[in-house]
Amino acid sequence: MILQRLATSVRKQDWFTVLIETLIVVFGVFIGLQLGNWNEARQDRIREARYIERLDAEMDVIRDRLAGGVEVFTQSARGLDLLLDTIRLHRASPDADLPDDETLAPAVLFVTAGRVPAGSPAVFKEMVSSGGLEILRNEELRQALFAYDEFAVISRDGWRTIREQQHDAANTLRALIDMDSPENYDAFILDSAGAEIVDFDRDRYLNDPEMFTALNILLGSQINQAALAQEQLRLAEDIERLIAEEETQ
Repeated sequence: MILQRLATSVRKQDWFTVLIETLIVVFGVFIGLQLGNWNEARQDRIREARYIERLDAEMDVIRDRLAGGVEVFTQSARGLDLLLDTIRLHRASPDADLPDDETLAPAVLFVTAGRVPAGSPAVFKEMVSSGGLEILRNEELRQALFAYDEFAVISRDGWRTIREQQHDAANTLRALIDMDSPENYDAFILDSAGAEIVDFDRDRYLNDPEMFTALNILLGSQINQAALAQEQLRLAEDIERLIAEEETQ
């Protein structure tokens, strides 16, 4: 309708009316674009809020898993330290008082304990693949997510490499630690539940060089895995801190 009136005014050379009609058209287009941009921005803010809400929920699970991993690897390393210190104490002073079986049993059970490192949150991968990461206005949060994702890959690769290095040491140790069949007498014999030492060849445990070597290798691997899990946990906590700041704004 407006365009028809504009064409009529041009034919009549009514330039004032042409100007007014042109301004009305331009203003209408401008308002339409602004409304479209406003609606798109509003939709982006809704999507951003949903992404952050999902990130918050996933990072809670990831943080708990990583914290549990740090705890398990650290507990294992402490147990290995105890087993090695017992051997060192015996070597330094054969008549020294050594930890009893009840103290050593938990350390034996956790020599190879661990957890697979957590990966990246599924919502982050979704945002990267869909281009949704661009709607996060917090640049620091975006960078923290990328940093965590990169380290999660490094941590998983490191875990695989370390577990492979553990394999031979663990096999050597299993040959000296019988967790299933009391009739096959080895350094440690555990009950059927594997929770308590029911017999213990202290001489073999304290003097077998293979035992000491295997325990040392396992200690190093558990310390390295604890360090990887701790760094990944720190990166996860950075993300959670930034999410918390977003939610308070």
